[in-house]
Amino acid sequence: MIPSGWNRDCVIFGSIATAILVTLNRFENGSSSCTVISESFDVTDSPAVDTTADSYELEDSTLEAQNRVARDLAVSRVPGVLPSPLQGYDSSARIYVRTFGCSHNVSDSEFMMGLLVKYGFKLVQSIEDADLCIFNSCTVKNPSQEAAVNSVVKAQEMGKKIVVTGCVPQADDNIPLLNEASLVGVSDIGSIVSVVEETLKGNRVVAVGKSSDLPDIVSMPKIRRNKLIEIIAVSTGCLGQCTYCKTKHARGELGSYPISAILSRARSAISDGVKQIWLTSEDLGAYGIDHGTNIVALLEALVSEIELCPDVMLRLGMTNPPYMLEHAGAVAKILSHPQVFEFLHVPVQSGSNSVLRDMRREYTAEDFNQLVYILREHIPTITVATDIICGFPNETDEDHECTIRLIEEHRFPVINISQFYPRPGTPAARMTRVPTKIAKSRSSQVTKLFESYTTNDQLKDQTVEVWFDQPSEGDSTTQSVGHTKNYTKVIVPFSSDLSGKSRLVRITSTHKWHVRGHVVDMQ
Repeated sequence: MIPSGWNRDCVIFGSIATAILVTLNRFENGSSSCTVISESFDVTDSPAVDTTADSYELEDSTLEAQNRVARDLAVSRVPGVLPSPLQGYDSSARIYVRTFGCSHNVSDSEFMMGLLVKYGFKLVQSIEDADLCIFNSCTVKNPSQEAAVNSVVKAQEMGKKIVVTGCVPQADDNIPLLNEASLVGVSDIGSIVSVVEETLKGNRVVAVGKSSDLPDIVSMPKIRRNKLIEIIAVSTGCLGQCTYCKTKHARGELGSYPISAILSRARSAISDGVKQIWLTSEDLGAYGIDHGTNIVALLEALVSEIELCPDVMLRLGMTNPPYMLEHAGAVAKILSHPQVFEFLHVPVQSGSNSVLRDMRREYTAEDFNQLVYILREHIPTITVATDIICGFPNETDEDHECTIRLIEEHRFPVINISQFYPRPGTPAARMTRVPTKIAKSRSSQVTKLFESYTTNDQLKDQTVEVWFDQPSEGDSTTQSVGHTKNYTKVIVPFSSDLSGKSRLVRITSTHKWHVRGHVVDMQ
């Protein structure tokens, strides 16, 4: 219901605590713009909808990987509440979803797809088949943001209605090409149904609230990219102040979910048949500092939970060195557990302390080395993945050589190598740039070094346990894919019986990025 005194052309969004009133400005060509006003009053006629996580799967969906309160809209969410059906839209409209960036974004997309399907929308696998396109964007680097913007352009040229979600609208909604799209911020994924409804009716909606607000991860339904894998964002934001980082502008300060909420999500996923739990965040090591707890307490609770289901594995995501170093020994012990992959992503970015200071990374190369030494002392076969930024402002040849020596020492199995990209609004964008030619040369040198060694040779002719995480569906499947305890990729001839199972595999050949073999037990 609309309070007395408001124009009847307003549309109510939101829930019990806050209602969002959108004044629709309609033009002769049929387009609309929205002036959004937030006013607190009770809304009692929004029906509660059961959002228990059902076992939805979607094999044909496309999913690739300064805090700001929106000037236009603040959205309040109440778990389990969805808006009443609105007239003038088709709930069976076809929606295309594409995700850019990290596993946190992937998880957000899976929640949004779950809400949309729960409300009656149909998901499709191509822009051409869609009535509306959702692009869940990433702002970490220029190429990732440009990829999302290019997709928006393509959809606009095809006359599709568009919603852009994720870090780009949260961090910077001033991109001209986004002026005609509806926008949803990182903390407002629970409003996706309302935004899609209004966008389908020709209205533009901006739903970008405080990035510190945590979406409800317990009750929202989900459609997983891989039905065997549940991605759980244990926190959002971070405690760092990296000079080059735009993600901080989007995700904001650290906000950790209670351990009870994470455990509830894990239980729900396992009851759906999930075989792997992946933990994601902007900095896993910082988890819980805002709640008076820590990452070890969370991991111990999760391990106790999955021990009830011996066929379920846990994988840790990305952590920055400072906070994880404090817990390195305890975390190494947890990684040694039979149901935890021996894998950790620890971005070092540079081997030079001078560059690390300019980056404001809050650790030294020696700190990073100590973390790796502790992990490898406890688990010699652990996979430590890392990131390198080449050509950071003011980086000298000596700084670059420090990075080269660090890579030579640790011989990381996985390195994400990139040149420095100045992100608008970050301190690093105002620093003195390294000439592009030099940055490219340094990037090439790091890439050449990385490609010069292999880390899987010791697996040749070995029999190892492999967890197969590839769904068995698909007409053109010719191989099954799994991972070892230290998350080395393993390829074997296809068998639908392997999906979601662990089996012993004899390794017959090793390669830079994977190994090949054959199953020796098909129990």
